[in-house]
Amino acid sequence: MKRVLIVFAFLCVSVSSAIAQESKDKELIYRIGAGPAIEGSWGFWAVNFMNELSYYATPRFSINPSLTYFASVADFDLGGGYWESRMNGENTETFVSSFFTDVRFQYDVIKTSKDFRIGLGFGPSFQYGGDGVHGGWVLNEFGEYDSVWLVERFARLGYVTQVTFDWQGKNINRRNTLGVSMSSFEGYWPYYLMVNYRLGFKL
Repeated sequence: MKRVLIVFAFLCVSVSSAIAQESKDKELIYRIGAGPAIEGSWGFWAVNFMNELSYYATPRFSINPSLTYFASVADFDLGGGYWESRMNGENTETFVSSFFTDVRFQYDVIKTSKDFRIGLGFGPSFQYGGDGVHGGWVLNEFGEYDSVWLVERFARLGYVTQVTFDWQGKNINRRNTLGVSMSSFEGYWPYYLMVNYRLGFKL
């Protein structure tokens, strides 16, 4: 956690001089998005759905609170093990799902004359959710097989980093954003890797 605070402080200091030189124009954009993801602990494919509100304190610096839902869709098993038949017809599908509440402080390091932007962001992230992973079978005292499940619940604080590619749509009140974010917890980076397309509406 000390490293998180140090990096966060460095980010704030590094952009402060640039912010002071920017104009005072303000802009508010609401974005919704979705895309694929990978859970890093067990290696599950997943999908993510994102809601984000971007407040541009300057033309380049923005504060971005967001709410994201993450859910696994299949075991990341290229050997085909996920599709093998279940013992005794039992459903052994594992599942991971979580809500993430983030506040991302972002600076657009590249901004062209046509308003194409590449931004880097960092901020705190809170995860609330859990997972249920099928760990196999064991013999009980009756000589029958019982399933073993590994269940975890999370309510933890970490951090998120992201890079975004943002451009103006044909409608001047719309923005298009392709984002890649990495959410990290308990010293593991990245714990969750998410890619999404976001459609922005200027408010």
